[in-house]
Amino acid sequence: MNSVPLRRMTKSLMLAACFFAGVLLGAAPANAQSNGSDAEGYNIQLDLKPYSNQWIYLASYYGSIKTLADSAFLNKDSKGVLKGPKPLPQGVYIIASPSKTILVEVLVGKDQAFSVAADTTNIESTLKITGSPDNDQFFAYTSFIAPRARRAEMIRPQLDSAKGAQKETLEKEMAQLNKEIIDYRKEVMAKSPESLLAALFFVMQDVEIPSELMNPKTRKDTIAQYRYAKDHYWDGVDFMDGRLVRTPVFDNKLTRYLENWVSPEPDSIIYEYNWMIALGRNDEEMEKYLVGYFIDHYMYPKIMGQDKVFLHVYEKYVAGDKPKASWLNEKQIKIITERAYMVMANQLGAKGWDMELVDTAGKTRTLYSVNADYTIVSFWDVHCGKCKEDMPKLDTLYRTKWKGKGVKVYAVMVNESAKADWAPYIRKLSPDWIHVHQPEAVRKAEEKAGKPNFRQLYDMRSTPTIYLLDKEKRIIAKNISVNDVDKLLQQKMGTKN
Repeated sequence: MNSVPLRRMTKSLMLAACFFAGVLLGAAPANAQSNGSDAEGYNIQLDLKPYSNQWIYLASYYGSIKTLADSAFLNKDSKGVLKGPKPLPQGVYIIASPSKTILVEVLVGKDQAFSVAADTTNIESTLKITGSPDNDQFFAYTSFIAPRARRAEMIRPQLDSAKGAQKETLEKEMAQLNKEIIDYRKEVMAKSPESLLAALFFVMQDVEIPSELMNPKTRKDTIAQYRYAKDHYWDGVDFMDGRLVRTPVFDNKLTRYLENWVSPEPDSIIYEYNWMIALGRNDEEMEKYLVGYFIDHYMYPKIMGQDKVFLHVYEKYVAGDKPKASWLNEKQIKIITERAYMVMANQLGAKGWDMELVDTAGKTRTLYSVNADYTIVSFWDVHCGKCKEDMPKLDTLYRTKWKGKGVKVYAVMVNESAKADWAPYIRKLSPDWIHVHQPEAVRKAEEKAGKPNFRQLYDMRSTPTIYLLDKEKRIIAKNISVNDVDKLLQQKMGTKN
């Protein structure tokens, strides 16, 4: 499905700021209902004045994006129907205007034959949904939370400037508003634990820390508090409930967990993925979402080395003649596979591949022939503006700090057509560097023989690309800045600026 840009109307009844972000704290756990529908197809009758002879859109949340699910043409009387032979995947859906502004958010659960009527010039007062128990429950909650959310919004700016008794009074009122909403959510989860609304509340809840762990005084106390919060982060959230995929809350909760509660080391993230997918593979929607999420987030990770997570998912779900991720199309598989082959050869801790390149005199100089405790490998282009900035900077650091201390530089000029400009430029740099390039004829011979090129083996997508290798040519760091090289060498050698 295609993503569609959606803008929110100011007077929408179900603002995400009110319902999904909330003011608020969490509630107690319960079991959520599995995805599915008892009815055949869906039939949503629309009466949305004053739109006429125009298209209205139905979209769903899918993780952090919104995807187009259907559209309906409203006749001259502002009536139309969203209809399909198969049930919609359950979750939170958006009915959007012809200009793709969000008119209203609705819950689509088991009962998918209902009607939506409203005068969109005053949607908050006129909206009426008939025939949907999920939305009856949803609207009861939004009616309850709306005045409390408005009051909370009034209190917040006052708290910033209030002092003494006034501040205490406002804090008590805010706490009472929170408590009322938390209690409402707890009641829904207790009375209707299998409802879609309850499933959303389970995801939205925060961990309630026991009183004895609230004010840690020692490191041991802090660790105990962290472990308790992490262990109970997912209380009540069912990873076999595919309905959660099509909400704006589950994706946010997962991202917060991985960024704030899980160590950034790839093996730690892989551990979390393994237990999540072990549960999620029991629900088709959740399985697709988790595989897609971990591929998308770790194919080009923000933190060095986390592409190992992407490779783990690739090998389990995409690699081979019959990938488990059978829902991926040919183009998607091709993109994922090509990316996997770009990173599998340069994982942190693995030996960098040897390169047989030639210097300005035409002499072959292999990477493995470089005898050094640390080797800086820099892929650069003599015509690259960033390279012209970074190479002299690297040269200065080398001359003033690392020369004669077991550090050498293997500089690969990647622009085959710029050989004439290469030799004059490198005269400005340290004569101790090993300057090499790959002749065009050699590159073409490699391609013809089907051999991987250093561009693939070292994931060289732009210039400059810099690696730091140890004595055995194992990769210490990759795709790093000149400043990062300097910091890493300081750490390794135990030196200071």
